[in-house]
Amino acid sequence: MPKSTDKSQIEKFRDAARELETDQSEAAFEADVQKIAKAPKLSNEEIKELARRQRGGSKP
Repeated sequence: MPKSTDKSQIEKFRDAARELETDQSEAAFEADVQKIAKAPKLSNEEIKELARRQRGGSKP
């Protein structure tokens, strides 16, 4: 059982959101969704190449 001095999970979440300076406006949310939705689709080869680069390997 949590101690009375411990913050509840929602309080911790709110503190983290304030620290990250989140924006709760619907317009900001929609703008972020549009950035994601308009991201170019990658081909299977592009995905494989990206994974190789992130692992630090190269194609033999």
